Amino acid sequence: MNKKMVLATAACVVAATLTLSGCNSEVEEPNVPADGSSAAASSGYSYTLTDAEKLKALAVGETAVWRDYEVTVTSVDRADDKLTAHVTVRSHTLPQTLGADCLLSFGMPPVGSSFDDGTITVPAGEEVSGTLTFDDQYGSERLFWNDGATEGTWDLTLPAVQPAQEGGNEGTQPAKTDEPKSEESKQQEPKKDAAAEAQKQAVAALEAEMPSLFTNNTFYTFQGVDTSTATVTPQEGGGYEYVNDVSIIGADGVTPTTANMRLICEPNGNCISMTVDGAFLF
Repeated sequence: MNKKMVLATAACVVAATLTLSGCNSEVEEPNVPADGSSAAASSGYSYTLTDAEKLKALAVGETAVWRDYEVTVTSVDRADDKLTAHVTVRSHTLPQTLGADCLLSFGMPPVGSSFDDGTITVPAGEEVSGTLTFDDQYGSERLFWNDGATEGTWDLTLPAVQPAQEGGNEGTQPAKTDEPKSEESKQQEPKKDAAAEAQKQAVAALEAEMPSLFTNNTFYTFQGVDTSTATVTPQEGGGYEYVNDVSIIGADGVTPTTANMRLICEPNGNCISMTVDGAFLF
């Protein structure tokens, strides 16, 4: 099987899993106002779909708005190697029944949920809140919500925002200073910001794909990865090389172990080469 076929198979497996777990909501069309604006009204409640680029880097406290519903990770608590995400889900014109495993940490579903039977049930036009708890021995820096075609990523390293800040003054703003900046500094800052954002998005895409890469290409069982120890190197012509130690279950299916993984991936996170402990897999 060639590389592209392997990755296509992995993508299909992940998509099928998400569909079965209820992450895809029933299709609805928003009622777009007559003036043609981007805000959609439903039952007196107006909402604006979140831009695809914004979905890649949300801060805790920000809301991801999809066509059928919206999700807010309102806060995050950490204690005893556990991460607890406080989540609010609001439906639009149709009731929603979503699996708690729509939200992932390190590609892994929650180990605990305050929602009944691990199902987030939201009546039409209403909202519900609850908690989802994850194993956090590796210090996850991102949470992922998959809505089928698009994914929302909450970057836990970003400053949390208050609900009133959304749509306007998002995030914590740095203190103002009267000290003038040199022209060189002004030119370098946007370049640094763009490079850092591109790398952050690349790492998020790679981490999201790791579980399926192990499932479809190795006899190991993926457990988790510490993103703070990763080395991410841009490649000539685009894409990234990702090198890091990952936590896995060994070939015996029981013993936890650590392996060094090297991935070569395209700019969109599609991996075209995988090596584990020096063994070339594809």
